[in-house]
Amino acid sequence: MNDDSQPLTEPLVVADAFATGVDVEAINGDLRLVAWVDHGQERRIVARVVLPDSVARALIRDLRKALASGSQ
Repeated sequence: MNDDSQPLTEPLVVADAFATGVDVEAINGDLRLVAWVDHGQERRIVARVVLPDSVARALIRDLRKALASGSQ
């Protein structure tokens, strides 16, 4: 997660999205994630997120740490 000291607030409740797949695109220095669930013969988009390069790199680092600690 982010190491900033700013508090994380949720003034609008945002539902968690479960995804069975994700596509990644590089767009003008940003990273776009499109997540979906498989539903019969189609894939239904459940979330879109665009991350600046620095945030995408921090996400990669945090994912690696989480996956490494979860496999022990």
